[in-house]
Amino acid sequence: MAESKKQLENKILQLEKENQRLLQLNDEMKQIQTSYEQILGENNTRQLRSDIACMQLEQIFSAYSDPMWVLREDGRIIRVNDAMLAMLDKTDDEVLGKTCSSFLSHNLCQDATCPLKSRSTAKTTEVKLCLSGQVAEDSCYLLTTAPLIMIDGSPGIVAQFKDITSRKQVQEALEKMVHIDGLTQIANRRCFDDTLAKEWLRLKRSGQPVSLLLCDIDYFKKFNDHYGHQAGDDCLRDVAAALAGSVLRPADLAARYGGEEFVLLLPEVALEGAMKVAERVLEAVSALQIPHRNSEVGSTVSISIGAATLIPIDKYQPETLISLADGALYRAKEQGRNRFCLAPS
Repeated sequence: MAESKKQLENKILQLEKENQRLLQLNDEMKQIQTSYEQILGENNTRQLRSDIACMQLEQIFSAYSDPMWVLREDGRIIRVNDAMLAMLDKTDDEVLGKTCSSFLSHNLCQDATCPLKSRSTAKTTEVKLCLSGQVAEDSCYLLTTAPLIMIDGSPGIVAQFKDITSRKQVQEALEKMVHIDGLTQIANRRCFDDTLAKEWLRLKRSGQPVSLLLCDIDYFKKFNDHYGHQAGDDCLRDVAAALAGSVLRPADLAARYGGEEFVLLLPEVALEGAMKVAERVLEAVSALQIPHRNSEVGSTVSISIGAATLIPIDKYQPETLISLADGALYRAKEQGRNRFCLAPS
């Protein structure tokens, strides 16, 4: 009986130890479960946050007012927003998977300024370009690109097109105002000076001649005094148009030099060619048949011309050409006006 009691006590002791181990194991399992739930919860939270961020980025990309697309390194388009589709007048299916060069009819895709060729992880690239083909030829955009790392780790580019057409048109209008004479609507003195300086350097390199015709309306002050300033302005406009119509090449420039003086710049034209232009000018002004009762050389408005030709070399300056033409103009006036004289070669 005593032995049975001892055995029973041992069994109870073993059961208590086993129960302690089970309780300890249960605690460990609870800790593992708690840790797992925490990890799972954190992962779910991160995933949820990531999903929300992706949704927000997608909404921003789609709703952005400027055209945008995302390109792979080979130039293939993988994302495009509604504004870009509207600009291209295309659908998703017509754009996705195509290369950007399919839609950018511009030398940007052929030279070193291409954003794909100058891709960097440290900067963005901004270039001005005019699109043609699928996009209106007069549309001008500021293209901003930035590097992008895809989900798979491959490099790409996100590009934004900012329409600056209106800004460019305003800029061109301002530039025109700077270089156009307000009264006669031909080039002004500033435009002439700038053009002569550029052509002088170009022709100095090529060794080609440049000719200049300096023109002065005969007895214009007497015309103004007799007919009035409004008639004088009309006369200046008509003569300016006649001079502009006397030059036939795009490179030639007709400009108002000041007051009733005009100038014709003829790059790559030798003396013989300058003489032909001078003859056309005399005929064109005569054909206007503008009455001039106080002229001392005829009954209509006439013009005197001084012509000079030089090959730009080191010992000459643009002012040399102007001075020669001015001297020839003075001689034309001395010889009776309504004619042209040539500067000595």
